[in-house]
Amino acid sequence: MVGDVLVCAGSISYLGPFVASYRAALVGEWLAEMDRVKIIHSKDSSLAKILADPVVVRQWNIDGLPADNFSIENGIIMTSTKRWPLMIDPQGQANRFIKLSQA
Repeated sequence: MVGDVLVCAGSISYLGPFVASYRAALVGEWLAEMDRVKIIHSKDSSLAKILADPVVVRQWNIDGLPADNFSIENGIIMTSTKRWPLMIDPQGQANRFIKLSQA
């Protein structure tokens, strides 16, 4: 559990601005380092697998959030923090999602 919480805290704190491939690579490095120093964690520990509530994620999908892991992680980061997120949204997906989820 300690390693899982560490992955979640690190993901929420540091990984928001990065693309999916870099996030996955960095989490992989974190998991390898936790193995090296013998910190217990789930084998496939990730932000989406630990903090995602399936009912909430399904509602996000209904509201227009894409069902990919990257978008779900972004939704978790957005709802887990107290600060307003900066969203760079050239396709307008986040704008539509925010409007629908707030209705």
